This record gives sequence, C-alpha cells and structure tokens, in this order.
Amino acid sequence: MTSRRKFIALAVSALALTAAPFTASAAPSAEGFVKSKHAELIALLKQNAPDAKVDKVFDQVLDYQALAQAALRDHWEARTPEERKEFTDLLSKLVRASYRKNLRKTLGYEIEYRGSVKGEAGEVVRTVARNKADAREEPVSIDYVVRAEGGAQRVIDIVTEGSSLVGNYRSSFNRIIKKSGFPEVLNKMRKKLEQGGGDVD
Repeated sequence: MTSRRKFIALAVSALALTAAPFTASAAPSAEGFVKSKHAELIALLKQNAPDAKVDKVFDQVLDYQALAQAALRDHWEARTPEERKEFTDLLSKLVRASYRKNLRKTLGYEIEYRGSVKGEAGEVVRTVARNKADAREEPVSIDYVVRAEGGAQRVIDIVTEGSSLVGNYRSSFNRIIKKSGFPEVLNKMRKKLEQGGGDVD
C-alpha cells in the first residue's frame, strides 16, 4: 500500500465509524454499535469540540487493553505490571492522536455498510469508503472487529484493505524488540507522541 493510500485508508477507517446515526429502536448489533458511537464523533467535530471530548468517545469505542495485549502478544507475559500499564497508556494515546487528526481531514467520504460476519476474535463489521469528490479514487475496504464482553461492545482491531491495525503494530514492536529490546519500544512511542502521533518504527 502506498504512503498516500495508507494515509487515506487510516483516515477513512476513522470516518467510516462516524458515517450514520443509529436509532434506539434498532436491534443491538455490532454494526449498530459502530454507527451509534461514532455518530457522536461527527457531531463533536462539527461543533469543533475540544480534543478531550472527542477522546472520550474514542474511549467508549476502542478496547485499548485488548489492542495492547494483541499488539505485544508474544512479549506480553514477560512484561511487568508497570510496563504493561505504560505500554497500554502510550498505545491508547497514539491511536487516539492518529484518528483524531485524520477525522478532521477526510469528511468527504461516503461510507457503505455491508453487514457483519462472525470472525475468530469477534463480529466483523464490513464497510467500503468512497471519495465523494473524486470518483476515480479506488474505494477502500475497512473491517471492524467488535467483541462483546460483560454487556459492553468494543472494537479490538481495524482491518483496512486486508491490513490489520494490530498486526501492523505487532510487526513494528517485534522488530524493535528484536533489535534493541522492549525499553526502546516505550522510548519510540513517547517520541512519536511528542511529534503528534504516527507509526512506530
């Protein structure tokens, strides 16, 4: 995936979650959850709400603990409770920063929801995003993996054009750990946050 297409994919994957309102009368579903929580984001962005308010909605959508544990996977058990806590906190801030930034830049996409299917990790909500201003731009497929636990639903992975958010982070973290050790992962994450977010490599 080219760097431009990668940027577009990340941006519209956030936008897709804001594309349509969810009525209270509709039956609860993974797709309904995705639509309803992110309809809130659209309203907040139109109001030019502070980042803190936008982040609160992200916190209701994304399961940062699941994202962190899956992204670190083979190295999770070896980490101390303190390391796990810091890693999860840094990752949550990186994810929020990336989506918050890109949501504001790419509101000109039309999102088509294509239902959901059962996946290994949860319910997979399928969407396709199209640029309303440029019909020549290729549509972007985005799948959201939603898991329900204890009556609550959360997104635990986003797969854009077949590329998993969790998988991409895991690949980067594994590479850094192999070369320089786990402390360097935390250092790079801190630096990325200071720069406003982005990929960790």
